[in-house]
Amino acid sequence: MSLLTKFNNVQLSDTGRVREHNEDAVGTNGDTGLLVLADGMGGYNAGEVASGIAVRTVLELVPPACEREARNATDPETSLMRQTIILRDAVARANRVIHATPVRGHGNHYRGLPLLR
Repeated sequence: MSLLTKFNNVQLSDTGRVREHNEDAVGTNGDTGLLVLADGMGGYNAGEVASGIAVRTVLELVPPACEREARNATDPETSLMRQTIILRDAVARANRVIHATPVRGHGNHYRGLPLLR
């Protein structure tokens, strides 16, 4: 069942009073009802790169996993619902991609990024 007609969303982010540019990223997938918000944590190296990678990675991984998994099923080993495991694994993969991605001009691979799940 598509959730495309069930949710309306508006995406708005603000640089605030201190930063010159916004490092947040947000994305949605209406079919699954997924909204991903990543805060690039201004002041860390390339926060906008990290937040963009996080949103893209989660949006690429979660919808196909939702199609092939019984999302309401419970994992017998962890007692977690499959949908929780799908999100957890997508966030973990995004984290690995972020830390493996060199950022030109920033001298290292570290970026600060909180992502809610």
